[in-house]
Amino acid sequence: MPMEIVAFAKRFENGSWRAWEHECTDQEVEAVLDSAQAKAQNRLHFGPPTYLDCLEGARYVLDVAFGTAGSPRDGDMRVQGVSVDGVLFGISYELSQHFPLLKRVA
Repeated sequence: MPMEIVAFAKRFENGSWRAWEHECTDQEVEAVLDSAQAKAQNRLHFGPPTYLDCLEGARYVLDVAFGTAGSPRDGDMRVQGVSVDGVLFGISYELSQHFPLLKRVA
């Protein structure tokens, strides 16, 4: 059974940042895992990638910037968290817009 990776991001559309959720295709999963493995090896961790590696891998593969930080353009995207086979990993204050209950925990 293939691994399931869902990215939770902010996407710039029609002049504002909006919460965006994306289930990765098989090709994107492979690219995220390849990137995660490279991130793990860069920090001299030679076991399987950690959830942090998967988050960084998803950011590397899926983040898009057509504009600048001060002047974003439609389609710009910033990954805030990932779910890897049902385990969610990210920064709680960044994910709070996706999951209102996290506001109570953060």
